[in-house]
Formats: sequence, structure tokens, C-alpha cells
Amino acid sequence: MQQTAIITGGTGGMGLATARIIGVDHRIVLADVDGGRLDRAVDELTAAGIEASGTVCDITDRASVDALIDDAERGGHVRALIHTAGVSPQMGDARFIARINAVGTVNVVESYLRVAGEGDAI
Repeated sequence: MQQTAIITGGTGGMGLATARIIGVDHRIVLADVDGGRLDRAVDELTAAGIEASGTVCDITDRASVDALIDDAERGGHVRALIHTAGVSPQMGDARFIARINAVGTVNVVESYLRVAGEGDAI
């Protein structure tokens, strides 16, 4: 079974660029809060010959992240999780930035550690 990589914030510049590299030998699961952006990114990767799917996920909601990980695992072991989701000061106030960049990161890491095994990467 092909290995899987999840990319949070996978519809942005860094996430999509990473998907093109990792997608050479992994099935890609993109995660983002915007379903329309997910659809466009998945279409772009698929057109490039990369096996990709998208999952709407709010990284600030632990249940949403757990569902992302569990859904991705059904398609093959999640070998890697690349966390590129984040916001800058121009995108919101301090509370918003802390929710996304801090709480979101904790949720992503803790949820992935439930399924990670030896040799897996985050």
C-alpha cells in the first residue's frame, strides 16, 4: 500500500510546493479550512500526476484534526505530516494568531502522534 503524507495548509504556496515534491512517492492528503481552495489544489496536483485528495479541517478544533488523521489513515499509513498552516500578523489580531499558530500546532502534533510509528516524520 502506498504511503500517505498529510499537508496542513496544503493549498498555500509552501504547502502546495511541498505536495509537488512529496507527491512523487506518497499519496497526498491536503488539509485546509477552505473547501474551494482544496478542490482547486487537488485538481492542480491530479493534473500533474500526483494522487491527491483534500479534507476540510480546522486545526484549532482537535476533533477536526483527529478526523483528518483517521480519514487519511484509512487510505494508507500516514508516513509524514507536514504542518504548513499558519497566519501572519497582517491576517488577524494576537488572539487569532495564537489560536492558529499555537493551539493549531499542538492539535496537529498531538493528533498525529496517536498514529505515528518508528521512522515517521512530522
